Amino acid sequence: MFEAALKLGVAVVKAACGIWIGNPLAESAATTVADLVQEKVTGSREQRRLKRRFDEIEESVAERVLGYLDHEFRGLAENEREAAVLAVADTFDKAGLTDRTLFEQDLDPLYLERYLRAKAPRATRDLSQAAVALYDRVLPEACAYVMATLSALPRFQTGAFTELLRRETLLLGKVEELLDRVPRQEELAGRERDADAAFLTAYRRKAAERWDVLELFGTEAGTRRYPLSTAYLSLRVSGEWRERNLDLFNHDSPYPTGDLRVEQVLALHRRTFLRGPAGSGKTTLLRWVGVRAGQGDFPETMSSWTGSVPFLVPLREYVERELPEPADFVRHTGRHLADQAPAGWATKVMSEGRGIVLLDGVDELPQSRREAARRWLSGLLTDFPDCRYVVTTRPGAASESWLDTEGFTATELQPLGEEDVRAFIHHWHEAVRGEVTEENEREVLTRHEAELTRKVLGQRHLRSIASTPLLCALLCALHRDRHTSLPRDRMEVYEAALAMLLKERDHQRGVPGVDLSRRELVLLLQELAKWLILNGSSDAPITTVKRQVGRLLAGMHHIEEGSEEVFTHLRVRSGLLQCPTVDRVSFLHRTFEEYLAAKALVEEDSLPLLVKHAHDDQWHEVVVMAAGHATPAQREELVTGLLERADQVKKHHDRLLLVAFACLETSHQLAERLHSEVTERVQSILPPRTKEHVHTLNLVGEAALPLLARTPPTNAREAAKSIKAASRIGGPSSYSVIEQALPFRSRDVFYAAREAWERDPSSELAEVLLADTLTTYPYVFPIRAEHLNLVAPHIGAIEQFVLKGHGNDSIETLSKLPQLVSLILWPGSSDERWEIDLDPLRGMPSLRILSCLGQTSSSGIAPLTESPLEQLHLSHPDPISDLGLLSEMTDLKKLGFGYGLPQESLRDLLPVEPLNEFSIHHETTLSGLDYLSTAPDSMGGVQLLGCPELNNIEGLVSQSGSLTDFFYYGEVNPKLDLSSLRELPLLEVLKLSEALATTPASRKVLTSLSGVRLLELLHGKAIMRPPAWLRDMPRLRTLRATGSGDVDLTDLAGATGLTIEISAFGRRNVIGAKALGPGSRVIHERPTALFRSFQRKRPKPSR
Repeated sequence: MFEAALKLGVAVVKAACGIWIGNPLAESAATTVADLVQEKVTGSREQRRLKRRFDEIEESVAERVLGYLDHEFRGLAENEREAAVLAVADTFDKAGLTDRTLFEQDLDPLYLERYLRAKAPRATRDLSQAAVALYDRVLPEACAYVMATLSALPRFQTGAFTELLRRETLLLGKVEELLDRVPRQEELAGRERDADAAFLTAYRRKAAERWDVLELFGTEAGTRRYPLSTAYLSLRVSGEWRERNLDLFNHDSPYPTGDLRVEQVLALHRRTFLRGPAGSGKTTLLRWVGVRAGQGDFPETMSSWTGSVPFLVPLREYVERELPEPADFVRHTGRHLADQAPAGWATKVMSEGRGIVLLDGVDELPQSRREAARRWLSGLLTDFPDCRYVVTTRPGAASESWLDTEGFTATELQPLGEEDVRAFIHHWHEAVRGEVTEENEREVLTRHEAELTRKVLGQRHLRSIASTPLLCALLCALHRDRHTSLPRDRMEVYEAALAMLLKERDHQRGVPGVDLSRRELVLLLQELAKWLILNGSSDAPITTVKRQVGRLLAGMHHIEEGSEEVFTHLRVRSGLLQCPTVDRVSFLHRTFEEYLAAKALVEEDSLPLLVKHAHDDQWHEVVVMAAGHATPAQREELVTGLLERADQVKKHHDRLLLVAFACLETSHQLAERLHSEVTERVQSILPPRTKEHVHTLNLVGEAALPLLARTPPTNAREAAKSIKAASRIGGPSSYSVIEQALPFRSRDVFYAAREAWERDPSSELAEVLLADTLTTYPYVFPIRAEHLNLVAPHIGAIEQFVLKGHGNDSIETLSKLPQLVSLILWPGSSDERWEIDLDPLRGMPSLRILSCLGQTSSSGIAPLTESPLEQLHLSHPDPISDLGLLSEMTDLKKLGFGYGLPQESLRDLLPVEPLNEFSIHHETTLSGLDYLSTAPDSMGGVQLLGCPELNNIEGLVSQSGSLTDFFYYGEVNPKLDLSSLRELPLLEVLKLSEALATTPASRKVLTSLSGVRLLELLHGKAIMRPPAWLRDMPRLRTLRATGSGDVDLTDLAGATGLTIEISAFGRRNVIGAKALGPGSRVIHERPTALFRSFQRKRPKPSR
């Protein structure tokens, strides 16, 4: 069987190599990869080396074929399996890869499969029916292996084989990694479903391959493409979700009431409106979602998204044409796929609610087109309400509320924090190390990483620059390129990055083709950039760009070549242009387009044009960068023009003043009179009231701090914005601005203060804000373990504390805080482990609440027996050797375990006094509650969180003589049976996921419960709509709606004597409240946060 699989492996690698070099290598069955190597590589040693590598890849493909057969077709006779595999290999050999379309960009496995079938229609004539079925499964698998192998090879250009020789030891590992990531085939069932399933497999595979690319600036042209799925950096977001009580009932949620990672926000909302400045990672995020959906391997946080189908739509392609129908979405993933899709396929997927619609770049549409785009989106939402939607924009193009009426949750990407910068620099260097074969070069990269991290985190101007992934990536590239000094501002970064990319081009001089000077190259690029900006576009059809190049060449008499040759040179060699699809061209990043367009406009003295468009968000960065490119006289004319127009056009007054102020960031020289006038005019619109104000003040930097100091806030909204602006600028002068804003008490002020701390965890800032913030607010404010010594002197009176750590971080300093009453130890993310020595907690006289959440663990709890603990939660209890000491904790009233249950019975562990509550968190294999039967019948409440395999709760009956409260939240097993609740006569309080509580089976159970007086529904959907049958629950007096989104009470019209509590931090819209019957009312309550929720008293049972 191996020989047959190896023959297929040979055919796969041969096809990949033929497509790679753009040559019909496989036209002759006798041609081999060895022939190709011998033709393209001189030197017998080098030929033998490369042949060995390709032999290894062929064997690796063969092993995967064998594994696939063993998994999918184990029951088929070996001779049948061998015949089918050989038939697939023969199909490759006999077909001959001669269609030129195969050698173009954007090839997908389905196109290749259908080409092969058309070329070899009789390939299965001698196979049995079972073997034909196997052939039909193995052929698309082999085509996917061709594409994976192709993706592992460097871009084919002059020197590609030299590059292969240089990286030969890495090649096999990269191929195997890509083969491992090939999405599995969909199950087939019926003729129609066969076609849909086969296409879905091809679509997923193309999505995973198409979007799984991240380009790293400053690496060599042939190897700067890296897998996005491995190099992706999770980003922080903030926004309205935090005002909607995101997930307060999840005690393992890292930020129950604050900033989250963007994946956590996406997981909780079907419609997300994501805003972020240039280079903040919006497009990268959408591509990452597309890749994960294609591969079907979302992280646990987003597990509910697995099985969805991604449609990524770059809105910049619809500047001058009608917005697409669902059938057109497919083309953005693969142009051939759109021609091969079964009729109505995309519409069917979206009608079933399985689509993820990723709309990229509202800001790249002209202002005149945006309202039409919103109406188009509204139509999609009406037709396909159950799909998931993520829409991105720069903040200036659309306000937070732009999609409020469509049920979107608005959120904004935050600047990179200290941890993010450290992680990004590590990811960048790790990706480059993965492509380096020489050990000494890898060591140099490791030194560069440590050095750059130290510089960026230690020098304020560099820390200010490294606020977005784009700028951080450019710093990494420039540091590797220069090895010495780094730019001091954004303009220097872009200038140096341009020089670096063109220097790489200079290294390619002597390569056959067009030979342009650097000046000629820059001139062509900046004129193209200007043309795109003037036409309101971020990309254009290749044919249009070629015509534009031809017009430019008419005035460049030293260039003899035609527009076709020059355009090809610009696209392939400049390092700044790319083809997002085969028929369109754009700049590598829009920021480079804006930088070069600004340069062109300044050089032709188009300053009035810049002033005319300065209010347009699409021109903001162009105008600001133009101030940096300008001469002193031009700069004065530009800024004066902005101030004059601000007086003339009242509706754009504030925005034009802010643009003028932003120009100060890039203006190294400006007349003192004009500089003073700008600052005075801007001070008149301070303190900051909008995010645009904050962003502009941050761009200007330290010069803005005196203005903020002289205009103290007058309300909490202004206070929060002042803190944000000052903290993002940073430095000692920012502390007084932050301090004068803290007396205004609000959630937003708290969040701003916490963001300030995360950006600058210094002793000086700790003195200014920590004690006040931690004692005033009930929200979670995590402090890193490494900052404990820094913080301890300033929090002497703190009673409640969240400590964040990982690895072997010590908590020794906690022994200096004997006043602590409540302590949460949390590692910060689901994949970080924290091994904690609890000895510093020994004998803490006031400690009553301790929660070790997430991936925390400890070897012993003996130190805890000397504190009066009333509530204790332990993750990973198995390694704890002395868990029996729990029986000595006589004050213990609440106990919980997470990520595993102890081997010991509860009867042996529990103290004599009965527990008020027992909880189990994140026990992913738990199917039943038999463990509860090992405890005495004395528990008042049981809480279950994140137990997706739970299918029965019969174990609760063992507590029927005491249980009054039951709580279940998390992913619901469809087989979960709630009927055992009927056997709990004392049950009064029931808290359930809305998805679980509202199933037909649950309805029968809940309407039969005679004692339940309070039902809490927990949800994360855009709208909660409690069903009408809740009125049939005999004693229900209180319905609590907890979660995110609005509440629709329409189905409860006429309900009498019912109190409906809307539990949220911020305002949630309530629909249908006026239609409630006599004695019913709606009240809004603010749920207590993590610490205080622990301290809620359980209602006394009515026996």
